[in-house]
Amino acid sequence: MQSWLGMINWLHMCTRPDLATVFSLLASYMHCPSPGHLDAVKYVGRYILSTYDLGLHFSSRPNSSLESYLHFPLDYGSTIQSFCDSNWGPQDASHPSATNRRPVSIHESRSICGHLLFMGGCPILWKTHKEALISRSSCEAEIKATDECVKNVQMFRHVLEDLHLLDSSSPTPVYNDNRGAVDWSNTSSTKAMRHVNIRDNAVREARLFNEISVLHVPGACNPADLFTKEFKSDSTFRALRNLLLFYPSSLSSSVPCLDGGC
Repeated sequence: MQSWLGMINWLHMCTRPDLATVFSLLASYMHCPSPGHLDAVKYVGRYILSTYDLGLHFSSRPNSSLESYLHFPLDYGSTIQSFCDSNWGPQDASHPSATNRRPVSIHESRSICGHLLFMGGCPILWKTHKEALISRSSCEAEIKATDECVKNVQMFRHVLEDLHLLDSSSPTPVYNDNRGAVDWSNTSSTKAMRHVNIRDNAVREARLFNEISVLHVPGACNPADLFTKEFKSDSTFRALRNLLLFYPSSLSSSVPCLDGGC
């Protein structure tokens, strides 16, 4: 299992953001895998084999699928766009049923947070992880995801500024699909929310220094949703994946495709 996860880890870090969530979930059980985890690794291996030619595509031209999916124009070139999202506890708890009475572990109750950065019409940085402590509300989970996203936005802005590739006078948009988290980042919090407001005040501080602007995007249009679910319908997964990755056959014949490249 370790060798398979090592391969998945290399792929998800380099050119396959669609593998980030499944790697994060499987890696947390690497010290004590069950037969079900081994079967899941084999299933991921079959998925990789059937989609081996998927890859990233950097271009100065607009990403028409992403732009039409999000319903607003995106700037390209050296401008960064970032998206963040989080689930809240066990995914199947969102639709409770009388037959689903299984016990829920502490680890499973921790939300999955994810974010990604776009540049040149293509993902350049992505991350998915389980939060360290359980969130008491969906808004709190989204604030944690936003804070993690802002950290990487600030890091990448500093790199681009050093290379003179970014206009530091313009903030980087951070899109989140939780209206409460977006509104919270533009107001203030109280001492009673100290377990949250340190993270949220860090987001506010970045906004006050004109490094970011936190904006709302509908949940169905948020590409970061790909990183926050243990399972989703095939149609939803494919729609989100195809915003980030491309098959060579879907590109223009004038675009060269190099084996082993992005």
